[in-house]
Amino acid sequence: MKVIYNVDNYKVKSKGKNSGLVVALGNFDGIHLAHRKILEKTKDNAKRLGLKSAVFLLNPHPIRVLFPQKSFRLLSSLEERAAIIDSIGIDYLIIEQFTEEMALFSPSSFIRDYLVHSLNVAQIVVGYDYTFGYRGKGTTYTLAELSKKFGFQVEIIPPVMIGGKVISSSLIRELVARGEVQKASEYLGTFFERKGKVIHGEGRGTTLGFPTANLQIPGDLLLPANGVYLNLVKYRDKEMFALTNVGRKPTFCKGDETHVEAFLLEFDKDIYGEELTIRFLHRIRDEIAFKDGQSLIKQIRDDLITAQKLIDQKYGHLLEKQHI
Repeated sequence: MKVIYNVDNYKVKSKGKNSGLVVALGNFDGIHLAHRKILEKTKDNAKRLGLKSAVFLLNPHPIRVLFPQKSFRLLSSLEERAAIIDSIGIDYLIIEQFTEEMALFSPSSFIRDYLVHSLNVAQIVVGYDYTFGYRGKGTTYTLAELSKKFGFQVEIIPPVMIGGKVISSSLIRELVARGEVQKASEYLGTFFERKGKVIHGEGRGTTLGFPTANLQIPGDLLLPANGVYLNLVKYRDKEMFALTNVGRKPTFCKGDETHVEAFLLEFDKDIYGEELTIRFLHRIRDEIAFKDGQSLIKQIRDDLITAQKLIDQKYGHLLEKQHI
């Protein structure tokens, strides 16, 4: 997949047969099951028409530009989205910088200037609830009308539902924020995960007998609700189970900073500076403030027992071998 920043850097082929792009529009935050349906349809339609497929994505997320006062966190980074889009088999990822000036474009001007003139779009694929242009006034109905004016096709993907719920990034964001990582994973089609570099902490975990890997997570990414989770951790080419605490460490700390600390089961190598990917499998409990370190140690031991039961009953198949 070729990544292009700014539509002006895309070289339009001469118009005619086998020219033009099949373009998917959207933010694709998290790339959940409904997003995947849009992306697969884009790829398949392009192949059927003998054209190239593309995703047109705005960055940063419009909410962060238009409503900077909001505490908005992303489900996935731009790099993570690009990797998934590439794995699906899309030919181009076109990333356009979103600005306040761009937000003033009317729906018609947006389609004309960015999609028709700059990308020579042959077909646009969107979800049923896609909006665009000034104040989101453009809808799928608007898009269908503009397709007649500018001479491109439109395919609108209907809602994708699980258990009576329409899958959306906003729904998944709410679930993750509540710590409901299992339900969020159902809608994502894969485990919710975070990547981070292992950094030095205060060393308190080692003192307690449970050394943890402290992860540095980008501040613009959403974290699950504070609490203790069972995780599957990927380190280089190895995978292992872990207990991860997301929270403020209230037993010892007074600040408001959120920390992510993973206790890797049956693993004790020095991995400072390395990157870990932690997949959230199951929420075990809320974060608790303990009266002393001994009380915390007892709870961690209980958490490990709970984790082992979960592994035996539900998650053991995720690893071919486990020695926990």
